[in-house]
Amino acid sequence: MKFMIRNSSVYSAAMILALALSVLATPTAAWSGLRDEIRLFHNFLQSRPGLAVELRANPRLVNSRRFLERRSGLARFLRRYPAVRREIVYNPRRVLGPGQRVHYPNWRWRYHR
Repeated sequence: MKFMIRNSSVYSAAMILALALSVLATPTAAWSGLRDEIRLFHNFLQSRPGLAVELRANPRLVNSRRFLERRSGLARFLRRYPAVRREIVYNPRRVLGPGQRVHYPNWRWRYHR
């Protein structure tokens, strides 16, 4: 009987540990999806280096209706990926930071700060 009680407590502890680990893994999965969307945004900015400079200077422009009316491609992108808009506003260095590469035609890859 004592063996069964000890076995069930080990089983319960293992289940609690598995549940805790699954909860901890969820934010990583969410960040992974956001990271993919940010990568798409960087690809979007490759052909629009001026837009990248403007957004680095003032990331809150993504909330300006007037700014987005003049840049319909950006408006469409942000409607499709609203998490990228939030990330630009609240964590601009993560999206537009110094590690973002911008490619100018006929130039080598450069890092812009």
